[in-house]
Amino acid sequence: MNCLAIDTSSDYLSLAISYGEQMAVLHQPAGQAHAERALPAIEQLLSELGIKLNALDAIVFGQGPGSFTGLRIACGLAQGLAFAADLPVIAIPTLDVMAAQVSGRVLVCLDARMKQVYTAAYDTENWQRITPISLCDPAQVSFPDTASGWMGIGSGFAEYSEALATRLAGQLGSVDATVRPDAKVLLQLAQTGRYPQTHAREASLLYIRDKVALTTSEQQALHK
Repeated sequence: MNCLAIDTSSDYLSLAISYGEQMAVLHQPAGQAHAERALPAIEQLLSELGIKLNALDAIVFGQGPGSFTGLRIACGLAQGLAFAADLPVIAIPTLDVMAAQVSGRVLVCLDARMKQVYTAAYDTENWQRITPISLCDPAQVSFPDTASGWMGIGSGFAEYSEALATRLAGQLGSVDATVRPDAKVLLQLAQTGRYPQTHAREASLLYIRDKVALTTSEQQALHK
Protein backbone atom coordinates (compact mmCIF):
# COMPACT_ATOMS: atom_id res chain seq x y z
CA MET A 1 0.00 0.00 0.00
CA ASN A 2 1.34 3.40 -1.01
CA CYS A 3 0.86 5.96 1.75
CA LEU A 4 1.80 9.34 3.12
CA ALA A 5 2.29 9.33 6.90
CA ILE A 6 2.15 12.46 9.05
CA ASP A 7 3.01 12.87 12.73
CA THR A 8 3.20 16.24 14.47
CA SER A 9 2.30 15.07 17.98
CA SER A 10 5.74 15.90 19.41
CA ASP A 11 8.36 18.60 18.85
CA TYR A 12 9.45 16.68 15.73
CA LEU A 13 7.97 16.98 12.27
CA SER A 14 7.85 13.39 11.06
CA LEU A 15 6.79 12.60 7.49
CA ALA A 16 7.22 9.54 5.32
CA ILE A 17 5.93 8.40 1.93
CA SER A 18 6.05 4.83 0.65
CA TYR A 19 5.57 4.22 -3.06
CA GLY A 20 6.32 0.77 -4.37
CA GLU A 21 9.82 -0.11 -3.21
CA GLN A 22 10.71 3.54 -2.65
CA MET A 23 10.48 5.61 0.51
CA ALA A 24 11.08 9.30 1.22
CA VAL A 25 11.41 10.45 4.82
CA LEU A 26 11.73 13.65 6.83
CA HIS A 27 12.13 13.34 10.60
CA GLN A 28 13.56 16.41 12.33
CA PRO A 29 12.99 18.88 15.18
CA ALA A 30 10.41 21.50 14.29
CA GLY A 31 9.69 23.27 17.57
CA GLN A 32 6.40 25.12 17.02
CA ALA A 33 6.79 25.37 13.23
CA HIS A 34 4.91 22.23 12.16
CA ALA A 35 2.14 24.14 10.41
CA GLU A 36 4.54 26.27 8.38
CA ARG A 37 6.90 23.47 7.41
CA ALA A 38 4.66 20.45 6.85
CA LEU A 39 3.09 21.19 3.46
CA PRO A 40 6.32 22.34 1.75
CA ALA A 41 8.06 19.28 3.16
CA ILE A 42 5.33 16.95 1.86
CA GLU A 43 5.61 18.55 -1.58
CA GLN A 44 9.38 18.03 -1.48
CA LEU A 45 9.03 14.35 -0.58
CA LEU A 46 6.51 13.78 -3.37
CA SER A 47 8.91 15.51 -5.76
CA GLU A 48 11.77 13.28 -4.64
CA LEU A 49 9.68 10.23 -5.55
CA GLY A 50 8.43 11.82 -8.76
CA ILE A 51 4.76 11.28 -7.95
CA LYS A 52 1.57 13.21 -7.26
CA LEU A 53 -0.54 12.84 -4.15
CA ASN A 54 -3.30 11.03 -6.03
CA ALA A 55 -0.86 8.22 -6.84
CA LEU A 56 -1.14 7.10 -3.21
CA ASP A 57 -3.66 4.73 -1.62
CA ALA A 58 -4.18 6.42 1.76
CA ILE A 59 -2.98 9.08 4.17
CA VAL A 60 -1.93 7.95 7.64
CA PHE A 61 -1.67 10.21 10.66
CA GLY A 62 -0.79 10.00 14.34
CA GLN A 63 -4.09 10.55 16.14
CA GLY A 64 -2.74 11.09 19.64
CA PRO A 65 -2.48 11.48 22.46
CA GLY A 66 0.18 14.18 22.33
CA SER A 67 0.49 17.90 21.80
CA PHE A 68 -3.03 19.28 21.32
CA THR A 69 -1.95 21.76 18.67
CA GLY A 70 0.25 19.20 16.93
CA LEU A 71 -2.53 16.63 16.80
CA ARG A 72 -4.90 19.09 15.19
CA ILE A 73 -2.27 20.02 12.61
CA ALA A 74 -1.71 16.39 11.57
CA CYS A 75 -5.42 15.60 11.43
CA GLY A 76 -6.20 18.79 9.51
CA LEU A 77 -3.44 18.09 6.99
CA ALA A 78 -4.55 14.49 6.55
CA GLN A 79 -8.15 15.53 6.02
CA GLY A 80 -7.37 18.36 3.63
CA LEU A 81 -4.99 16.30 1.50
CA ALA A 82 -7.31 13.29 1.53
CA PHE A 83 -10.26 15.38 0.37
CA ALA A 84 -8.15 16.95 -2.38
CA ALA A 85 -6.90 13.60 -3.72
CA ASP A 86 -10.01 11.53 -2.91
CA LEU A 87 -8.10 9.23 -0.56
CA PRO A 88 -9.07 7.47 2.68
CA VAL A 89 -7.29 8.20 5.96
CA ILE A 90 -5.89 5.85 8.59
CA ALA A 91 -5.60 7.07 12.19
CA ILE A 92 -3.08 5.32 14.47
CA PRO A 93 -2.57 6.00 18.21
CA THR A 94 0.69 7.68 19.16
CA LEU A 95 1.59 5.17 21.88
CA ASP A 96 1.15 2.27 19.44
CA VAL A 97 3.67 3.95 17.14
CA MET A 98 6.15 4.29 19.99
CA ALA A 99 5.69 0.74 21.28
CA ALA A 100 6.19 -0.73 17.80
CA GLN A 101 9.77 0.54 17.77
CA VAL A 102 10.94 -1.97 20.40
CA SER A 103 10.50 -5.69 20.98
CA GLY A 104 9.08 -7.40 24.05
CA ARG A 105 7.03 -6.25 27.00
CA VAL A 106 6.95 -2.49 26.86
CA LEU A 107 5.55 0.27 29.05
CA VAL A 108 5.10 3.54 27.19
CA CYS A 109 5.02 6.74 29.25
CA LEU A 110 4.62 9.94 27.28
CA ASP A 111 4.90 13.29 29.06
CA ALA A 112 1.39 14.80 29.10
CA ARG A 113 2.43 18.03 30.86
CA MET A 114 0.54 19.16 33.98
CA LYS A 115 2.68 16.61 35.90
CA GLN A 116 0.94 13.66 34.23
CA VAL A 117 1.75 10.99 31.65
CA TYR A 118 -0.07 9.12 28.91
CA THR A 119 0.66 5.45 29.41
CA ALA A 120 -0.10 1.95 28.11
CA ALA A 121 1.53 -1.48 28.32
CA TYR A 122 2.24 -3.66 25.29
CA ASP A 123 3.43 -7.11 24.29
CA THR A 124 4.96 -6.17 20.95
CA GLU A 125 6.15 -9.68 20.05
CA ASN A 126 2.52 -10.80 19.85
CA TRP A 127 1.31 -7.27 19.14
CA GLN A 128 -1.11 -6.76 21.96
CA ARG A 129 -1.97 -3.57 23.80
CA ILE A 130 -2.31 -5.08 27.27
CA THR A 131 -3.77 -2.03 28.99
CA PRO A 132 -5.84 0.86 27.63
CA ILE A 133 -4.13 4.15 26.79
CA SER A 134 -4.75 6.27 29.87
CA LEU A 135 -3.76 9.48 31.63
CA CYS A 136 -2.44 9.48 35.18
CA ASP A 137 0.10 10.88 37.62
CA PRO A 138 3.58 9.30 37.40
CA ALA A 139 3.11 7.93 40.93
CA GLN A 140 0.07 5.97 39.72
CA VAL A 141 1.71 4.23 36.76
CA SER A 142 1.80 0.46 37.16
CA PHE A 143 2.40 -2.76 35.26
CA PRO A 144 -0.48 -5.10 34.48
CA ASP A 145 1.26 -8.00 36.25
CA THR A 146 4.18 -8.72 38.59
CA ALA A 147 6.63 -9.89 35.92
CA SER A 148 10.06 -8.27 35.78
CA GLY A 149 12.13 -7.20 32.79
CA TRP A 150 9.74 -4.65 31.32
CA MET A 151 11.22 -1.98 29.07
CA GLY A 152 10.18 1.61 29.65
CA ILE A 153 10.09 4.07 26.75
CA GLY A 154 8.98 7.64 26.15
CA SER A 155 9.53 11.18 27.34
CA GLY A 156 7.75 10.50 30.63
CA PHE A 157 10.82 8.56 31.76
CA ALA A 158 12.96 11.65 31.18
CA GLU A 159 10.59 14.15 32.78
CA TYR A 160 9.58 12.00 35.77
CA SER A 161 12.52 9.60 36.04
CA GLU A 162 12.73 9.57 39.84
CA ALA A 163 9.01 9.08 40.45
CA LEU A 164 8.72 6.33 37.84
CA ALA A 165 11.89 4.55 38.98
CA THR A 166 10.54 4.47 42.54
CA ARG A 167 7.07 3.40 41.47
CA LEU A 168 8.27 0.66 39.09
CA ALA A 169 11.27 -0.61 41.05
CA GLY A 170 11.89 -4.33 40.69
CA GLN A 171 9.95 -4.73 37.45
CA LEU A 172 11.50 -2.16 35.18
CA GLY A 173 14.52 -3.35 33.21
CA SER A 174 15.90 -0.98 30.59
CA VAL A 175 14.66 2.52 29.76
CA ASP A 176 14.85 4.55 26.57
CA ALA A 177 13.35 7.99 27.07
CA THR A 178 14.32 9.10 23.55
CA VAL A 179 11.73 6.98 21.68
CA ARG A 180 9.22 9.27 20.00
CA PRO A 181 6.55 8.96 17.29
CA ASP A 182 8.01 8.24 13.85
CA ALA A 183 6.22 8.44 10.51
CA LYS A 184 8.14 5.43 9.14
CA VAL A 185 6.57 3.32 11.87
CA LEU A 186 3.16 4.78 11.04
CA LEU A 187 3.63 3.37 7.54
CA GLN A 188 4.62 -0.03 8.91
CA LEU A 189 1.57 -0.19 11.16
CA ALA A 190 -0.75 0.94 8.37
CA GLN A 191 0.48 -1.99 6.28
CA THR A 192 -0.67 -4.49 8.92
CA GLY A 193 -4.35 -3.80 8.24
CA ARG A 194 -5.09 -3.54 11.97
CA TYR A 195 -6.21 0.07 11.65
CA PRO A 196 -9.29 0.83 9.54
CA GLN A 197 -9.41 3.13 6.56
CA THR A 198 -12.09 5.81 6.88
CA HIS A 199 -13.37 8.73 4.88
CA ALA A 200 -11.55 11.99 5.64
CA ARG A 201 -14.68 13.45 7.24
CA GLU A 202 -14.56 10.67 9.85
CA ALA A 203 -10.96 11.32 10.91
CA SER A 204 -10.81 11.57 14.69
CA LEU A 205 -8.28 12.44 17.37
CA LEU A 206 -7.45 10.58 20.56
CA TYR A 207 -7.06 13.34 23.12
CA ILE A 208 -7.52 11.31 26.37
CA ARG A 209 -7.46 14.58 28.31
CA ASP A 210 -10.38 16.94 27.75
CA LYS A 211 -8.96 19.78 29.83
CA VAL A 212 -6.06 21.53 28.08
CA ALA A 213 -5.08 24.19 30.61
CA LEU A 214 -4.89 24.69 34.35
CA THR A 215 -6.50 27.52 36.25
CA THR A 216 -4.20 29.96 38.05
CA SER A 217 -4.92 28.33 41.41
CA GLU A 218 -4.18 24.86 39.98
CA GLN A 219 -0.88 26.10 38.53
CA GLN A 220 0.08 27.59 41.90
CA ALA A 221 -0.80 24.34 43.69
CA LEU A 222 1.49 22.34 41.41
CA HIS A 223 4.48 24.51 42.35
CA LYS A 224 4.02 24.39 46.13
